[in-house]
Amino acid sequence: SHVERMLASVLYWKGLQIRGAAHLPNLNRWLAAFEERPAYLATKSDYYTHVMDIPPQYGPGFFTDEAKSAAAAIDGQNEAWRLPLSLETSKLEPLVPLQAALGDEGARHEAAFELIANHEQVVRFAARAVGEPGQKRFQAPLADPYAIPNEQVVAAVDVCLRHVSVALLEGMETTLAAAKADLSVVAGGEEGKALSLCLGYLRDRIGVPRDMSQPAAMNLRAHLNELIAMNLRAH
Repeated sequence: SHVERMLASVLYWKGLQIRGAAHLPNLNRWLAAFEERPAYLATKSDYYTHVMDIPPQYGPGFFTDEAKSAAAAIDGQNEAWRLPLSLETSKLEPLVPLQAALGDEGARHEAAFELIANHEQVVRFAARAVGEPGQKRFQAPLADPYAIPNEQVVAAVDVCLRHVSVALLEGMETTLAAAKADLSVVAGGEEGKALSLCLGYLRDRIGVPRDMSQPAAMNLRAHLNELIAMNLRAH
């Protein structure tokens, strides 16, 4: 809804928190009523997805100084997209009760299901980061549907996303040693740098609800960041 977009955009560009504001009790009751409906949650986006898709449709937003902290958090900066996650305690974008009811394990498993079900396509999608840009360009800076994947990094990306899948299903500690061993093979080389770019490319393009729910997206972004950080340390 347009109100849902307003929650994200005025916080991101102007630093104004509408959700939970004491002087807007009726708006908050209206939002809470909508969020009790599973049909609405099936279409509910997250703030990051909104602020990425609004400018290509309506034009650029303009920041105020007061918005910098909130914008950085929505963009995943300053450890916002890192493990351990606390799905229910975000002050900027709290999960609603029906979302929180999924639980951390349920959210991780949803992310793993979406990743595994489309594994081959997701691997090649991520490999676009160091491939050939598409000749046809679009207003959305993250959109490049005609990009060509770099075949030389497909195998390495595949291995990394398998580690991410195991971590989502069984916990990061389960795959930590094996992931470090695999990443050490590309440590210090151009392939290692390319791998981080590919994982970041995928992370930044996870859309809600197109790809998965908000709690699942939070988990997948954070787990991808763990592999990126591990890869950078290996360098």
